Amino acid sequence: MKSRKWTFSLAALLLVVLMTTCYLAIAAEYGSQDDPLVTLSYINDVLAPEAEAKIEEIFNQKADEFDSLIDQRLASIQSEIDSQLAAAGGTDTPSDALIEAVTAAVLEQLGDGTTTGGTVTNNWTVIRMTSGQTLTAEVGCEMLLRFGSAQCVASGSPGLINLSSGTDLANGGNLSTNNLYIVT
Repeated sequence: MKSRKWTFSLAALLLVVLMTTCYLAIAAEYGSQDDPLVTLSYINDVLAPEAEAKIEEIFNQKADEFDSLIDQRLASIQSEIDSQLAAAGGTDTPSDALIEAVTAAVLEQLGDGTTTGGTVTNNWTVIRMTSGQTLTAEVGCEMLLRFGSAQCVASGSPGLINLSSGTDLANGGNLSTNNLYIVT
């Protein structure tokens, strides 16, 4: 009986040692360099900030490239305008030929006008006025003061809406150059 007890105890001890060894072998594989465990704190403290910094760096690089491209194109357009102004006599007031050329180029890029009822029409008309003249326009008419000065003459309030700045212009208010207005 003692020998049987001794055999049973030895078998139980060997089983416990075998199970402990297997557990340690399996546990040693997890979290190794071949198969690392990733914790939430690692993601929050290391991985996410690195990813955000990389994204921010790429975004800033693309924004700088875009800004430099826009600056190059603006400089090119400005030099072309300056050369045409110099060829026209170098005055600060552009010539009619230059105004018509710029208007034609803008209308060409805009697709020759606006869409009305499914058809494309050119509804922009250049109107030249002298001091003291009054332009009467219907509701919904859009206007743009290219150069010079003008005042709003309106019977209602607001007389004009400045679509460029989103402000109202009452009777007697001065129009700003290169701002798009709509008649109310």
